[in-house]
Amino acid sequence: MKKAPTATAVTRISAPVEDVWRVLVAFDQYAQWHPVLSLDAKPEQVVVGADIPGHRSGGDTGRQDVTLRIVDVQAPHRLAWEGGSLDTLLGRHSFVLTPQPDGTTELTDTEEFFGPAAVELIPALGGLTQEYSRYGAALRVRAEDLSG
Repeated sequence: MKKAPTATAVTRISAPVEDVWRVLVAFDQYAQWHPVLSLDAKPEQVVVGADIPGHRSGGDTGRQDVTLRIVDVQAPHRLAWEGGSLDTLLGRHSFVLTPQPDGTTELTDTEEFFGPAAVELIPALGGLTQEYSRYGAALRVRAEDLSG
C-alpha cells in the first residue's frame, strides 16, 4: 500500500497545551489570526461528525468556500478534520498538541491527501509544508498573546 502524499510542519509554542487548544478550537475566531482560513462555528461544535463551514482566501484560487468535517477529537491533544471528496481529492488535516517538559507545546500540523488527484500534489508538498509552518507561526503568536 502506497503512503498518502503528506505535508507536515512542527511548531514550538510557549504556552501550555490547554491554552493552545482553546485557540485551535475557537473556530469563530480564526479570521482574527489565521492567514487564509475563516470558519463559521463555535467551540462547542468540536465533536466528531460536525460540519464546519467557512472559506479559504488567497492563493491562485481566490476565495473558496469549504466545509470541514471533524473526524477525531481528543481534547486537548488531537483534532482532525477532512475536506473534499475521495472521488477527486480528500484532505485529512490533523493537529497534535504535545506538552513539553518546559511547559511549552509542540504542535504537529499534518495533512494527508487521498483520491485520484492526490498524486498531483506531490510536487507541491514542500510549498504546503511552508504554508503550514506559516499557519503554525500565526497560531503560536495568538496562543502566546492570550497565554500571557
